[in-house]
Amino acid sequence: MPELPTTPKGAATRRRILDAAAEEFAQRGIAGARIDRITATARTNKAQVYGYFGSKDGLFDAVIADHADRLMSAVAFDADDLPGWAVGMYDENLRHPELVRLMAWLRLERRPTGRLTDTPRDEPKLAAIAAAQAAGRSARATPST
Repeated sequence: MPELPTTPKGAATRRRILDAAAEEFAQRGIAGARIDRITATARTNKAQVYGYFGSKDGLFDAVIADHADRLMSAVAFDADDLPGWAVGMYDENLRHPELVRLMAWLRLERRPTGRLTDTPRDEPKLAAIAAAQAAGRSARATPST
């Protein structure tokens, strides 16, 4: 498993790589992205990319995790206000559409069905919604007929 950088300079390089890779992957997908373009944009070299991320697939996984974490921290989850949370998520995706494009490439090139990631990030949210419903603070969905 690649190591995280231990210096501020290394962290800055890693951040530049993630940002450049996000742009490259969002525009071209996993198969179309090129490490040469990423390193040129990030002003670094292939050794740094492979040292921090292990492979092109590892870099893509890190980009997905980074953007998902950014989205989840940008919009506070509130089980008592699901419509407000949904609007916040929608608005954030309008401000930063690269995550939607990255997820589309993930679906197209890696995971045509099922969960997008192996990391279940939604379990705490589902538990909070169930608790809000049990307490009567959030309506339960009813099947449509």
